[in-house]
Amino acid sequence: MGPMSFSLLYAACLGLCLGGVQLLRAWVDAPPPPLPPQAVEQVALAVPPRPEGAPKIQGEGDEEAYRYTEAGCLEREGEFRDVCFFQLARQRAPTDLTGGLAACAQIGEVEAQQECMGAAAELYAPTDRDASLAICPSIPRKKWRDQCVFGIALSLSTLDSPYAFALCDDAGQWRDFCRHDVNGEISQVNVDLALQNCAAEQGDLLTRKSCWHGIGKYVARVDVDGAFAACERVPVGPATPDGYRENCFHGLGWGAAESAGREFAAACGRAGAFKDSCLVGVAYNLRRFDVAGGLEVCASVQTPLLRERCDRFVGQGRL
Repeated sequence: MGPMSFSLLYAACLGLCLGGVQLLRAWVDAPPPPLPPQAVEQVALAVPPRPEGAPKIQGEGDEEAYRYTEAGCLEREGEFRDVCFFQLARQRAPTDLTGGLAACAQIGEVEAQQECMGAAAELYAPTDRDASLAICPSIPRKKWRDQCVFGIALSLSTLDSPYAFALCDDAGQWRDFCRHDVNGEISQVNVDLALQNCAAEQGDLLTRKSCWHGIGKYVARVDVDGAFAACERVPVGPATPDGYRENCFHGLGWGAAESAGREFAAACGRAGAFKDSCLVGVAYNLRRFDVAGGLEVCASVQTPLLRERCDRFVGQGRL
């Protein structure tokens, strides 16, 4: 793999994640309005597992396609060298935490080095979660220290689901995002447990609504029929059009549209009274790559409040 390939990899990952973090900041910075609670789309944003430019962890297939070596990384300079050592750390970490951290230590850019430590801990967690968790307090910056816990919880979400969901309480600034994503992962393998986690009514109203949203989004990614069935089991919630079940259907629309695209809008009628929330979820997903298509989906939303919010976010990027 030549230097240009590393550059393209780095630029692509950076661009995708910076776009995602703008959605994250829009949610975090938005002040909570008085009851009735916040609109469904304000709790229904894509929640990136890694903030601000984190490269995606490669799977085994990618690692087999190219084997990184320390000698090869040392031949590179600057940014290319850092990217190479980051990938070497990922390659080593699933079975060799010490070796993964040693590769992280070779990264010159401080932020990337700390992010790398968290990624190494996440990858090793299925082998030894205690050893992995011991790495997190050693990461200097809080953002990456909390992300380390978040990543470990994600890696254990389907291996030890109760433990992983509880671990999100230690994820600091990423706690709510952790609960959303970890419970979403749980819902793909154990929807009963995921529903039980949300029904515990933990956290503030926004946290509780986002819990239900994660179920709709994650189940829809793998089983649309299962997602509709799961959302029908969700309580309507404290108020509409911003209740629990609407958040689930919003997530369902988003998750299904990730693979089906705009065409999934035609299936939102299955949500019955919550069709509009499903459509808004589809439109929000489309905003990432088809703004015009997203606005056309918004035009089919009948609820005035949701239609106005859909148009504003998809068209202007504002909630």
